[in-house]
Amino acid sequence: MSGLLRVAGDSQDLAALVQRAFEVPGGGIAFDHPGFIEAAGLVRRLRHQEREVVAKLRSAEAALSERRLAAEAARRLSGLVVAGFGAIQVCVPELVPLPSRKAALVSPYLGSPLSAPSAAALGLSDEAVLELLASLLARGLEASGCVPRNMFCREGRTVLIDWEDALLVPAGAAPDRLTLMKWDIAWSDLFGDDLRLRERVPASAPCGEPELDSFETILAAWLPPVASRQEVRRRGIEATLASELPVFEAAPGSAAMLGHLAEDVLPPRLGVFHTVLTARLREQRGDAVYAALLRQLHDLVKHPRPTGLELEELRRGWVLTLFSAAEDELPAEALSLRQLVRRVDRSASTRGWAAACKRAEVAEEITSRLAAVVLAVLGCEELDLLLRGSCAQGVLGLSSDIDFELSSADFPGGYRPAEDLVIEGLGCLGLAAEGSAARPVERDIVSADGRVSRDLHEWFELRRPGSAHHDPGWSAAWLSGPSAGAIGRPSEYEDQGREHSTKYLWFESRAALARIVFTAPSLSPRPVTLEQQLSVLSRLIGDREAAELRELIHETFALREAADPSRPAFGHAERECSRLSGRLDRLRQRLALPGPRLS
Repeated sequence: MSGLLRVAGDSQDLAALVQRAFEVPGGGIAFDHPGFIEAAGLVRRLRHQEREVVAKLRSAEAALSERRLAAEAARRLSGLVVAGFGAIQVCVPELVPLPSRKAALVSPYLGSPLSAPSAAALGLSDEAVLELLASLLARGLEASGCVPRNMFCREGRTVLIDWEDALLVPAGAAPDRLTLMKWDIAWSDLFGDDLRLRERVPASAPCGEPELDSFETILAAWLPPVASRQEVRRRGIEATLASELPVFEAAPGSAAMLGHLAEDVLPPRLGVFHTVLTARLREQRGDAVYAALLRQLHDLVKHPRPTGLELEELRRGWVLTLFSAAEDELPAEALSLRQLVRRVDRSASTRGWAAACKRAEVAEEITSRLAAVVLAVLGCEELDLLLRGSCAQGVLGLSSDIDFELSSADFPGGYRPAEDLVIEGLGCLGLAAEGSAARPVERDIVSADGRVSRDLHEWFELRRPGSAHHDPGWSAAWLSGPSAGAIGRPSEYEDQGREHSTKYLWFESRAALARIVFTAPSLSPRPVTLEQQLSVLSRLIGDREAAELRELIHETFALREAADPSRPAFGHAERECSRLSGRLDRLRQRLALPGPRLS
């Protein structure tokens, strides 16, 4: 079934039409059937020679493979009739080559799929579904895509599309557990009840170690290293069934539809995290709470084919809704995540010291809240959340990232799987962040066994959220901290020489302040935030020098805010850098403080 191309010239006309449609965001005709959502932007509905068609964009290699599978499926299923479905027909799409090693699979527009109405409205029974799936297997086809969203009723027959994941198997072979899971979720969603196909259709016995798909590869990083691939698959199936099987009272939200959509809307790790989090939420808090979450997520989806900005808005709303639902009960005075993000938005383009202090405070709270959810869901509560960098020092400039780590004695270099989730979540909320992968490599402070180390300036910045004072967390048991002698000489980073940039100058002024605070004998606990450090400065070095350093801190910050910190300073910025560097050098000389090696 296809026959779209009537004469030789049709191919060129269709290729030009398809290419134009994919070049324009939101191009083509809108899909008007209920429940259609296509966030990836890979499908277009078009009009070609008075016929409506659907084009799916793929790589040339993948498109050719899918078309061949569809053609073979059509051959194997020729003449098949199944009670309740009628004649089974395979749509073999036209393959339309496109530039840049792409191709489109083009098929007739078939209207609304079976997934649009309910099984009761269609008059289907679960026995009919079992017969259909058994018939495909009997003819050597294991088609995980044989689900309602890929099936269309047309004049007494049922047309099947989407053969990209189909497997050609021996006639009568039992399906893989992964295929059976996909059937179970999709058909149960149509019936609004768990059909328990996994108990009614024998699955193939696990044999060897399976090739993990992209979902399972991400999940494997969150499981113990000793977990076999079979165990990873079992855990993935278990979580997906718990997340996506029907939930009563969730209408119009569908756990299956929203779980499928999460993979397109969210970054890859968060897409998998959606499944794991919702499975846990449903198990711990019950279907009523989960149904409420599904309704909230469903209400976020306002556009069947979201544009770039609409997709960004949907992604942000999804993360806020998902993490808010998973949080433990908060104190009455606590702000919601939505309120916190609105505060960040209000200062998103505001320069200045006061705005940077407010931004750091809110960013710290959001980071702490997201990390708490991630650690609870992954079962890693023993990890310490430690802040570093400008956010730890309480002044988050417009060009600064949130620097943090989730670490412990078992993971001194940070637990990257959890950190990456927090980074993705913060990114969806408009906050750039870096985890342990961006930690300094310098080793000024080293444990006795050499296993744990810290850069001197990183050590000065370490603290836990909610406290303004120095706290290296778990590493305090491994590192005794720098001696006065170590603080009194250039660090490994400073020994590499001064960089002539506004970013480096901002670092220099903060390093001078930290050295004063961390060598003061009477100061305990030692503050980390710049406001707290500046507040005690006069009694440490006197009013005059404190005023000079306070000015240098504020002026180097302002210069950094006004310039691109990743590039060398030019023009006015270069002159200001030279002027402020000279003042800082003279201040350090008067206070006997070390600084960067001068080239």
